[in-house]
Amino acid sequence: MVEVVCGRIASVCNETGPKMRQMRRILLLTLLLSGSVVADEGGDSSAEPITLGVGPYFQSQPYKGADVVMVPTPVVFFDNRLFYVRWTRIGMYLAGGDDWGLSITAQPRPFGYRPADSDVLVGMQAREDSWEAGFALVGHNELGFAELTLFSDVMNHSNGTLGRLELGKVVKTGRWTLVPSFMAIHFDRAFNDYYYGVTKDEATVTRPAYHAGQGFNFALQTFVNYKLSSDWNLQANLRLDYLNETISKSPMVDSDWMVSGMLALAYSLR
Repeated sequence: MVEVVCGRIASVCNETGPKMRQMRRILLLTLLLSGSVVADEGGDSSAEPITLGVGPYFQSQPYKGADVVMVPTPVVFFDNRLFYVRWTRIGMYLAGGDDWGLSITAQPRPFGYRPADSDVLVGMQAREDSWEAGFALVGHNELGFAELTLFSDVMNHSNGTLGRLELGKVVKTGRWTLVPSFMAIHFDRAFNDYYYGVTKDEATVTRPAYHAGQGFNFALQTFVNYKLSSDWNLQANLRLDYLNETISKSPMVDSDWMVSGMLALAYSLR
């Protein structure tokens, strides 16, 4: 099952065309939206059934004149205490226990764009989607859960790195599961400059050369799961990202915020 899922993710990330580029972007943004929520245990490494679903996803774009994206996106959860799939993120545990886990992990980074995506991007060189890999350390107790991740670009596109700390809590009541969380994400200079910088060759009168530096993005999100039956679940996410100043000051960007969310119907295979 893991090989099938991973192969499908890889094939999607290798496809081209505007719709596929947009889909790749949504796949990753859905992952970012979901954070480190693992089924309904907030990072527990215990085995869980395969959960498959699909639903509409929306996300505002920071680039000037870029349309809000709304597309269907898959939902995949799988964890057998050795391998896991969390939305589009895949991983393998290196060590762990009932309340913590250390894993190697990888995920797509579809932040690439083409000049045709917005008028402000006309004349820019295309920025490529990528894959990143690294380590994740997660733990939880009665107070909540925390996950620390470190990723590096493995496709030699941005050659950037990012680190993320997420703090949250799982709240269960009846059929409802709520997972509010807070995230601090550090993007290094190479990452930000690749996706938000403007080189001298790309500069125009209205789009001056710009080199983006490192910085922290901050995000608030809420994951909601409503159990329709023993196998069917209705899931929703809402996330608000505050973009760091080095991104928001880019001549291509006109917003300090990014809003994203989704609604999905999911089925657990038992």
